[in-house]
Amino acid sequence: MVDHIDEFESIFRRAERDLFCYVDIPLTSVVVVTDGGAEQAHATIAATKNFVPKLESVEDWRIITADQFRTVAELLEVLDRQQTDLIVTHRHLHEKSFVPQHSLGVHLDVLTQTTSIPVFVLPGSAAQPGSVADRVCDRVMVVADHITGDHRLINYGIRMCRNGGTVWLCHVEDDVVFERYMQAIERIPEIDSDDARILIENQLLKDAQEFIDGCAAVIQTEGPNIIVNSVVTRGHHLRDYRKLIQDHDVDLLVLNTKDDGQLAMHGRAYSLSVELTDVSMLLL
Repeated sequence: MVDHIDEFESIFRRAERDLFCYVDIPLTSVVVVTDGGAEQAHATIAATKNFVPKLESVEDWRIITADQFRTVAELLEVLDRQQTDLIVTHRHLHEKSFVPQHSLGVHLDVLTQTTSIPVFVLPGSAAQPGSVADRVCDRVMVVADHITGDHRLINYGIRMCRNGGTVWLCHVEDDVVFERYMQAIERIPEIDSDDARILIENQLLKDAQEFIDGCAAVIQTEGPNIIVNSVVTRGHHLRDYRKLIQDHDVDLLVLNTKDDGQLAMHGRAYSLSVELTDVSMLLL
């Protein structure tokens, strides 16, 4: 009797689906933060508009320049008065003499954790900015530890992608985490570990793929004119995402940087945002 109940519960749970909800993210104001002057800030505005055509409709563009802040606290105070929908900036603000290789810079490190405002990070650093002059944002990659149910992340990726462009929804099941759980399962004699390995992997990847397929169907009927592609696999996060970005010549990477359980950015998002400095990023 118990076996039948468990089987019924499994069937019922498999029938449950987290349906994607498409929302057209409103962006009415954008603030450009620079450690240069007004001329540099306005050049950044022009470059950003060219790079992300969907931002051309934003009427309220503001600037925060070097003379308005030196410390993180001062920057946060100015931003608190601005009340904007999006921040555009570079890594390593006010760190021209010393650019740390393993950090976003103190301003951006704190900014991504203490404010709910999405941060659009242009490639390169404040001292050596990368160019987006020869690119248009029509290849967007959305990255999540667990993409199932991450509606906000996906909607922002759609919002940034040019009409007619492509959004890649990606889920890479971490090999290290998977193997750690499998090692625990292999120590339980009541469980057939060979079957468990196949069944668990298949179910994890199936859940992610079915959610992405549902996203594509909703976007096709309710969203803008974009193509939705998917990548669902097991592997090494940083190595695999680096390869995917190169293979698909990605213009923009969209990822979560906040973790409810800690103050600092969680490890996988941080390693991607620190090491992949040659691609633009939207950090949520």
